[in-house]
Amino acid sequence: MAGTVSNIGITLAIVSTYPPRRCGIATYSRDLAVALNDAAPDVRVEVCALDRDGLAYPATVRTVIRQDERPDYRRAAQQVAASGVGAVVIQHEFGIFGGPDGAWITDFAAELYRLGVPYLVTLHTVLSEPSSSQADTLYRLCRDAAAVTVFTGTARRLAVDTGIAPADRIVHVPHGAPPPGSGGEIRPEVAATLDRLAGRRLLSTFGLLSPGKGLETAIAALGRIAERHPDVTYLIAGSTHPEIARQEGENYRDKLVLAVKGAKLEDRVVFLDLFLSDSEISVVLARTEIFCTPYRSREQISSGALTFAVAAGCPVVSTSYFYAEDMLAGGAGLTVPPEDPEAYAEALHTLLSDPDRLERAREAARTQGAGLHWTAVARRFAGIARATAARRARPVPDAVATDAAGMARVDVPKLKLTHLNRVTDSGGIVQFSDRAKPDLGSGYCVDDVSRLAIVAAGLCDVPVRELKGADPHDWLDTSLGFLEAGYDASALGSRNMRDATGVWLDEPHTGDHVGRLLWSLGAVAAGGSVPDKYRERAAVLLEQASPALRAMTTVRSTAYALLGLVRVPEPTPELALGVARLQAAFRATATDDWPWFENELTYDNARLPQAMLAGGERAGDGAVVRDALRALDWYLGQVGLGVPGPADSSGPGEEPEGHLALIGNLWRRKGALPARYEGDEQPIDAAAVVEACVEAWRVTGREFYADRARRAFGWFLGANRLGLPLYDASSGGGRDGLRETDANPNQGAESTLAYYQALLALRSADLA
Repeated sequence: MAGTVSNIGITLAIVSTYPPRRCGIATYSRDLAVALNDAAPDVRVEVCALDRDGLAYPATVRTVIRQDERPDYRRAAQQVAASGVGAVVIQHEFGIFGGPDGAWITDFAAELYRLGVPYLVTLHTVLSEPSSSQADTLYRLCRDAAAVTVFTGTARRLAVDTGIAPADRIVHVPHGAPPPGSGGEIRPEVAATLDRLAGRRLLSTFGLLSPGKGLETAIAALGRIAERHPDVTYLIAGSTHPEIARQEGENYRDKLVLAVKGAKLEDRVVFLDLFLSDSEISVVLARTEIFCTPYRSREQISSGALTFAVAAGCPVVSTSYFYAEDMLAGGAGLTVPPEDPEAYAEALHTLLSDPDRLERAREAARTQGAGLHWTAVARRFAGIARATAARRARPVPDAVATDAAGMARVDVPKLKLTHLNRVTDSGGIVQFSDRAKPDLGSGYCVDDVSRLAIVAAGLCDVPVRELKGADPHDWLDTSLGFLEAGYDASALGSRNMRDATGVWLDEPHTGDHVGRLLWSLGAVAAGGSVPDKYRERAAVLLEQASPALRAMTTVRSTAYALLGLVRVPEPTPELALGVARLQAAFRATATDDWPWFENELTYDNARLPQAMLAGGERAGDGAVVRDALRALDWYLGQVGLGVPGPADSSGPGEEPEGHLALIGNLWRRKGALPARYEGDEQPIDAAAVVEACVEAWRVTGREFYADRARRAFGWFLGANRLGLPLYDASSGGGRDGLRETDANPNQGAESTLAYYQALLALRSADLA
């Protein structure tokens, strides 16, 4: 069974490029697999290899992902899970996976998580300023990982600062390297080259050649010290990176050869066009006096070549990139600015001309290198793998399942109000978040504070033990104070936006926010478990603000207001006006094939039939109720939830298409066919469908609506077109929408509150 841990050990699947593919991560993964076999015999390793060229792999490779074939990623995850592995480690580098910024590996990770197979991620690149796409890819990859390993303390700091994963989940595990003098076969070409260089003071660089390696800088630096150090030779060992060769052939190597000729260094620079084995690298480093890494990018956060050199006790001259700064901070070498041949030359001269300093650097490298040998690294990694395998041993249930009668049921997560606590303060609820971090600069608004009041009123019905320290009474007090301060009875409107210092940013006006204000006041005033002092405050303000409905000009503002007014004990003139306005809008636009309130489907759509249904029921007007149900039933068909059976049937009706598929923020117009992608799907729309179906269930008692309410709620848990959860179980927050290929990782107030409004609606009707 996937995830099983026993006394005989675990199987760890490594997802990576792998030899015979030539790349640094392939070498790293092979070395890790070998080291685990030697240092942790209870950890059996198999490999899932990323392939582009149809290579023949060793038996260790059990699964192959064709890098540029997206369906392969989920298929491979299913194969890995079926093989019974205890844990998976994904070696991450943007360039080895398909999709924009390697995004398709997140399909693999999401499928593993769904199947209950725990995984960890090793980051070979951590950027200080990732693009939005890069940050989203890493966040989605790491959000469900049991652990994220990085190679240095700086990489850990960058990962924390950029929000890739929580700090307590990011672990520093050094890059491994073979110990000095590792034996093995040496090819004749390598031996002959080293024999030819006997008696020379040797500088060396090894690894796959690409423009990012900055070898022009080292060549130019050698030209500047050639006369002062006539016995120095520079060995550049390595073949061209396969991806560079695929795109540009040998152009980069040819440029380096021309640079050598231009500097008249033909007898001082030697090219060895081979991809070296570990034993060959060991022999080269044993002969090396100074190892060179003149990389161009400061963002480089790992380097197997530099790790091997330090582990072999080689002094280093390097450009200043993140990994080099960490590795050489203890004195194993010198760093200089990138692409500065003069500074590089001076650093080489400093070490070459001072035997004592060179020896101190060599000793510092030996001392540091002792902790980098693969045996020590593999033992540490094995401990993390064992802990990962023990983390979870059962699959995640489907977001929506069905019972024997075919009715939907959902496995609703326990309340976790951590994020709601985080974004709510004495000023209100912060509008936006950068992932789970509140963006205080975005301030507060009546729209979100009204939603908070509705959720807080609903939470008053929840047993205290489930709240785990959250206090909905405080949220009610904050919300009512905010709404009282913003409303202006003389203007029949309210201010909406307030900054973090408490300054209002607009003047009183009408709009959706005023409708939501009335809705929230009705919810609080009628809340059965809301303390009397808050109910009374809400009732007073609701009485003052109800006339604002008369100034509203849109059907949505009216619908929001009506959802609050239906809760008032005594019907008001505004209630009757709101019902009449919605019915008039419906009858003015509705046709047989478009029974709707407007000529397009826009946002928060299901609130319109929900409000009309609630208003018609409260008014005892059967015609209004029938129109509302007609609109709701049609809309459910538009969003993939099927249509009900005959009115006298209690069954589920027409089967849904599989999941809720909301109208995106590009909207759908009357007469237009649905597009493949209609813009981002919004959590407020999903919550509206849930609550409208709950309302229809209350009014009609038909199981169809209970079934559809549960199915719609499943959208938050992953029952959607991408199979991705919009609810973040680790924070209790709601992600900001379902985009074309992923979920927006930010957890704003609107999205988080939409989830809780939907959840509390289900609970209030005993549907969850």
